[in-house]
Amino acid sequence: MAVWFISGCSSGFGDQIARQALARGDKVVATARNAAKLSELKKLGALTLSLDITSPDDVIQKVAKEAIDAYGSIDYLINNAGYILEAAVEEASDAEIRAQFSTNVFGHAAVIRAVLPYMRAVKKGVVANLGSIAGWHSDAGYGYYSASKMALVGITEALCQEEAHLGIQAVMIDPGYFRTNFLGSDAKIQSKNIIDDLRPAMDPVRDMLVKVNRNQPGDPVKGAAVIIEALTLTGRASGKKLPLRLALGSDAVKVIADVQARQAKELKEWADIVKTTDHED
Repeated sequence: MAVWFISGCSSGFGDQIARQALARGDKVVATARNAAKLSELKKLGALTLSLDITSPDDVIQKVAKEAIDAYGSIDYLINNAGYILEAAVEEASDAEIRAQFSTNVFGHAAVIRAVLPYMRAVKKGVVANLGSIAGWHSDAGYGYYSASKMALVGITEALCQEEAHLGIQAVMIDPGYFRTNFLGSDAKIQSKNIIDDLRPAMDPVRDMLVKVNRNQPGDPVKGAAVIIEALTLTGRASGKKLPLRLALGSDAVKVIADVQARQAKELKEWADIVKTTDHED
């Protein structure tokens, strides 16, 4: 029986992973900024705790210890909390940019630091950071959100190498568009400043997201099932090795393949020139 520690459980993937882990007979520590919003998960048997991942380290460490005091260990850490800052690069204020990184990067790093000592003590565990296809490429209006996900890739890749000899794995999960409320008002914040000169680039993005919201191709129930199978290496994932980056959704597979093809083409096109920079000795 495994123990799952999950942030951002009030909706979306956090909620679904918690429900399905409980249905497996596992223990779940479900967190959200306000634990009162997790009443359904509590009825299903989850330990529900309030956790704002932008809190000081000692507050986050206290919540992690509550989980350990309750269940003795944490086998799977799911860093799921986060939001999108919708803004052109020039439009966003310093405060808005810092807030985006405070949640999407620094908050996850703080939770990782709070949980890892317990995983190291038993020499096992999996850290799963929820990324996005935005961590593979950036679009107009989402540069800072993409940057936050790209930063999390670097942390995940380093963590994977640093803790592997201790039996701890790390993975970045990159969903495409799933039919959650992530594009809704709770998880998407628009910058206060809007620059009229940038409307030709920004208005199509805003219009597209209005049309996409609640019409995304991905089913979060099916997505959560794949995540659980992948992290536990059971079911359809039996016999596989957990990858550094796990794409999620048919659209994610296509977008990532297109990005990799473009990058390979550009690298090949410029290789003969850029390789001439080496010393000749």
